[in-house]
Amino acid sequence: MKKMQKFSLLFSLIITFLSGCTVLKNGISYNGEEGIFAKHFLQYPTDYRKVEFGEPNFDLGIEFKPHKNGRIRGIRIKNPQTGNLRISLWDADEKKLLNTYTYNNATPNNYNFGYFHIPVKANKTYCLTVNVREYYYHALTFDKLPLTLPEITLNSSVYAEGIYQRYPEFRVDNVVHGLIDLDFEWEVK
Repeated sequence: MKKMQKFSLLFSLIITFLSGCTVLKNGISYNGEEGIFAKHFLQYPTDYRKVEFGEPNFDLGIEFKPHKNGRIRGIRIKNPQTGNLRISLWDADEKKLLNTYTYNNATPNNYNFGYFHIPVKANKTYCLTVNVREYYYHALTFDKLPLTLPEITLNSSVYAEGIYQRYPEFRVDNVVHGLIDLDFEWEVK
């Protein structure tokens, strides 16, 4: 009998793992996608910019709006600047800083992954920025933002100048600054 219980527990864990769906203690299930935005821009070359002497740093990144309640399970950054980077999460509707995270960018030529658990609400707009002196970007020659997916929309690329944390008040729709991407999980009802 105990073997049967162990087998059914193991079987249910394997099925949950293979389905890509996470079930939490509170009964909410999540489904998700890793690197939700970057795969849509792979056809564009990666360009590089370094801040010139005398110019300020940039807080740059993305503005996005989830269509479903969910969470950011991970943040992926491809940036030439190594070491600890400051990441800021902003409430774009109220232009208010929600949280600051430290991210270790170890490999400058690849997307580096940082595990985070950041809850986000449906139909609320957020900005995720990184403060850097050099960065990669994609110039979108054939497309323009927004990129609307079933669960989330990448509204625009955002930036602000300054060494200190500052709300990214400037938006562009033909460049993806900073190459920040999300592992986004949304609630499944």
